[in-house]
Formats: sequence, C-alpha cells, structure tokens
Amino acid sequence: MYDALFQPGQIGTMTTKNRIVMPPMSSRLSHVDGQVSDKMIAYYVERAKGGVGTIIVEYAYIDEFESRAATCQLGVQTDHHVTGLNELAEAIKSYGAKAVLQIAHAGRQTDPGKMGMVPVAPSAIPDPLMSATSDEPALVRELDIDEIQEIIQSFAEAAKRTQMAGFDGVELHGAHGYLLCQFLSPFSNHRNDLYGGCLDSRARMPLETVDKTRSLVGKDYPIIYRISADEFVPGGLTLDETKRFAQMLQEAGVDCISVSAGNYASVHRFIPPIYYEHGYFTYLAEEINKVVNIPVIAVGAISEPDHANWLVEQGKSDFVAIGRALIADPHLPNKAREGRLDEIRACIRCNEGCINRFFMGRTMRCTVNPQCGRELYYGEITEVSEPGRVLIAGGGPAGMEAAIIAAQRGHRVTLCEKESELGGWLRDVVVPDYKYDIKRLLNHMRYEVYHNNNIEIRTNTEVTPELVRDMKPDILFVAAGSRSTIPEFPGSDRFNVVLGTEVYADRQDVGQRVVIAGGGMLGCEVGIKLARQGKQVTIVEMLEDIAWDVEPLSQITLKELLAEQGVRIITNHKLDSVTDEGAIIMDRDWNRTILPTDNVVIALGRTPNKEVFERLKNTAPIVVPIGDCVEAGDIGDCIHDAFVHAVIDEPRGRIRQRTKHLQVV
Repeated sequence: MYDALFQPGQIGTMTTKNRIVMPPMSSRLSHVDGQVSDKMIAYYVERAKGGVGTIIVEYAYIDEFESRAATCQLGVQTDHHVTGLNELAEAIKSYGAKAVLQIAHAGRQTDPGKMGMVPVAPSAIPDPLMSATSDEPALVRELDIDEIQEIIQSFAEAAKRTQMAGFDGVELHGAHGYLLCQFLSPFSNHRNDLYGGCLDSRARMPLETVDKTRSLVGKDYPIIYRISADEFVPGGLTLDETKRFAQMLQEAGVDCISVSAGNYASVHRFIPPIYYEHGYFTYLAEEINKVVNIPVIAVGAISEPDHANWLVEQGKSDFVAIGRALIADPHLPNKAREGRLDEIRACIRCNEGCINRFFMGRTMRCTVNPQCGRELYYGEITEVSEPGRVLIAGGGPAGMEAAIIAAQRGHRVTLCEKESELGGWLRDVVVPDYKYDIKRLLNHMRYEVYHNNNIEIRTNTEVTPELVRDMKPDILFVAAGSRSTIPEFPGSDRFNVVLGTEVYADRQDVGQRVVIAGGGMLGCEVGIKLARQGKQVTIVEMLEDIAWDVEPLSQITLKELLAEQGVRIITNHKLDSVTDEGAIIMDRDWNRTILPTDNVVIALGRTPNKEVFERLKNTAPIVVPIGDCVEAGDIGDCIHDAFVHAVIDEPRGRIRQRTKHLQVV
C-alpha cells in the first residue's frame, strides 16, 4: 500500500527506507544546558519505532549564547554535547530510521529577556513578533564582518560535531526567519556592504556557511538546507527569488532542500492551524523541485497518507515531511503501510500542546496523544494483574478515551451513552468543513471503541444509580460532559435568542442581522460561518480581545478570517438584554447601546453536568469524574484527564480542581 511513499529514497550518500520525514520541531525535552535527556531519547525513539524513514531532530544552537532561540533548547555548541547526541542518534537509528540534526542560529528571533543579551542580526531591525511579545526593549545589534565569519565557523564546527555524534546528516536551518534566512531576506537584511543588497549579496553568508560546512564534514556527508520559499510578508522573500537561491544551493553542494515558508511575522502561515487546508503551501516545494536536480522535501499540514503518497507519486516532491501528525500518532507510517488507516489517531492541528506550550516555555505535549513528551513514563500501557469491571457513564471524548485505555489494560468495560451514537459534543463541532480533522479524530475513537472485544457499548442508555447497583462495577468513570446554556437576563427567553452550538451544528436558522454574545472560539467560528452565508454579523465580547480561549496562531487566523468576512467586533461590552428594539449591550461604564438584530446568538461557554456525578458518586467502590462534567474544558482536557485516571492502578474518586490538561506531569 502507498508504493510511492514507501519506496526507498536517496539524499546524497544516505539511503532512506521510505519517503516520510519527521521535520524538526522543538520539544523542550533537553536539559537546560542543551544536553540530551532520557525523556528526549524516549520521545524520538517512539517515532523511530513507528516506521518513519528519516527523523530530523529539532534545532540545536551552535554557540554558547547568541544562537539560542529559546530556553531548554537542544545544543551542539561544545564537544561535551557529542556524547548525549550520540546516544540520541544511535537510539533513532536502531529502529531503522535515519537520524539528521538541524543546527540553527536564532539571530533577532530570540527573547532578550530569557537569553540575557541583545540579539544579533544582519541589520539592527527588531523582529516584529519578538518586539510585540518581549518584556524587554526591542534592541537588535548589527553584526560586523568579523562576527559573521565567526558565526559561519560556528555553523561548520557544529556540523562537524553532528557528524562526530553519529548522525547520518545535518540540516542547516535557513528558514522561518532564523539568522541564515535573515541574511537572505530583504525583510530583515538592509545592509549596504558585501552581505546585503541584491540577491547574490544577501545569499553570500548562507552560501559561505554551506561551503565552510562542506569543507569540515567532507564531500560525502549529507547536507540538507531548509528554506522559506515565501515569507508571506510584504518586502519578504518570494518564490521567484528562492527558486534562484535553490539553484545556488545545489551548485554549492547541498544534497537536499527542505521547502517550508514564513517567518515569525507570519508564524501562523508556516504552522497552519485547522482553518487552513491540508498542504496549502506544498506548491512551493513543487516549484522548487522544477528548478533543481537534488531531492526536495515538501511540508505544510501533511497529515494523511493518501495526500503524502500523492505528492511523491505525482513528482511534486521527493520526500514529505509529516510533523504534528507524528506527534499525535508516532506509528502513523507503520499503520499506513499495513493498511490500518482507521487506527491512525488524527492530529487536529489545534497547536495547543506542540506550539502553545512552546510559547509558554513548557515541554512538548499533544492534545490527542497524552503519551507525547511522557513516553518515558507512559510509553507502554501495561495490563493489570487483576482485571476489574469498569462502567463508564458517557460516550464523549473522555468516556471513549477511558474505555480505550481501561480495555487495553485488560479491564472488562461497559460504555453507556444516553444518546443514540457516541461522540458527545464532538458531534456538533465537526460540522464545518474546516473541522475535518476533528471528524477524523472522532471516527478514530469510535473505531477503537467498537473494535475492542473488552468493551461493551450500550447506546440510548443513561447510567442511573439503579443501573450501577445492578451491574456492580469495581470502578465507575463519570464522563457526563457539559452543555451549552442560555444564562438568565432580560429577554433571554425570547424566541430570537438561540444557542451558538445549535447554529454551529445547523440545527437552528437565523435571520439576516445577527448579534453574537461571546467572542471566544465558538463565537468567532459561528461569526465566520454566518458571514460566509451573507449575514450581517456583530460579535460582542466583554474582554479586551476576541478568541482569547485559543492558542496565538489560531487567534491570529480567526481575526484574519473575521476581517475578511467583514464581521463587526465590539469588545469591552457585554450583552445586557434583548428587547423588541434589538440587543442592548453595555460597556464598563454602564453605557448602553442598541444593536438592531433579527437573532441574538449566545456563545458564552459550557456548563458542566455536575448533577450527574452528584447522583452517582456513592454508587460504586470507586467513582471518578473525568472530562468536563466537573469543569468545562476542551478536547485535550477531556482526553488527558481520562487517560491519566484510566492508566493508573488505583484511581481515586473525588472532585478535582482542574489542572489544565497539558500541565499534568
């Protein structure tokens, strides 16, 4: 199956067993001094076990201070790091994957407050994102020519250490607005000496880095170069220039080009959230592939084997980089090769665990894969010595995850759902086309539940105290979920006041003029949905900003989509009442404004079904509330909460103060 994807590949002297590449993604699993940790080895080993052909290990900084991009970043700046890097490389290679290390210099894309220094760059121009997010003054120091030569030497020496450590190749990070990219791009390089100006001059520093690296590692050691073929910013790199630069890289002796896009000013474009279509910038790799004779790697929200195979089969690229989807399911390659597509746990491109935690300085996690980053502790689901009887009340994401894990541990599980099908509130959120990935996740979880012989499924069955007493379970997991509600306010009972979830799921029609109360993710997505239908939409949010409950890249994207659709946004106001005149909103000084409207859509969050737990909490020896029946949460809250309590040997029944799921140790 997937003959093109699983044929051997060639990058210089390196032969890979297939065309799937795991691209570099920061995990923050190294030690604070940049040394490899056991947690990092376990994380990469799980992906190597899963059948990927090549793993390009996350970016490693090349000198003691200036090149670092973030805290707990992997390092290759001294010979002392070679030992740990060798452990990592050998662990990856022992499962048949090729191991490549990406080396990088952050340049101006580093936080001076965290790094304790003024960033350096081709020109003294601060990075827009770092300026907006840093607590320190936006200062950047321009490199002089001697310093440029020192950095080139540091790159080459770091590549030599990579070779000494036993990696099969090295990747130079010349994309995403890091230093090599900063020199190449007119967006960040305003120099007027031999390293600035025309493309040939701006390309000088990256090409000298390639040349110096080649001189130290020898002619046969594979060098991959990662580029941003389009930076998606005014005045930045464009495809026309990078096609010419790709030819320069080939002439300089680079063995392969990995084609990405963007920089920190367009970060939501190169780590696209769910609102972008799959592979939306793989056309860049196709265009680069037309002008070079060395292998090209395509990247950009490639999550499905069918898509990956098509890219190789059609000659769009020679290799495909699958990133976040391998975080979600490390065994995606083996499952695809063996035709077990239903068993692939889908990445939903929420960016919460893999990206948002990076911005917060935390280690790698994954919304849909609770084992990610914790492979050292939860890498294997062990069977219990004495299987018990487990009853689960609720077939939403928490209930299904608890059933899957408990059954894997050998328990006899009965999963009860009061509705006619499993899924809970996930059934509502998968309606829009851009929620296709969540639909894939829902279908996967249903498949896992229905195809496990240890799980009995009872739909149209509500768990009552009488049912629990009749079944006599050893453990009862209460996964009753949450519900959308309309709070009480003057006019809340009017016919034209409707729930956002009902509109979102196409169960409720609205008129031409719509006011949405609540500017979180639900309110924003309903606003986009209705505006695309030609409605006049106004979103009212009591906080200072909208989309406050999603990670930064999704927030940026939602704001762009709302602006494109002409949705009116009113912040620092809340809905006061609804009358015949319309929606009455009020600011923080109690000033009221009338918004004429046909419908008011309520998107003010969810209410946990606590009463279900209260009815059931004393009906079994151990009763554990999981998911959002105690406190409303997101998909990750539900899955992680269920996993943690189903995987431990002795779950305790108690109401817990929720700890955000991605913070669980």
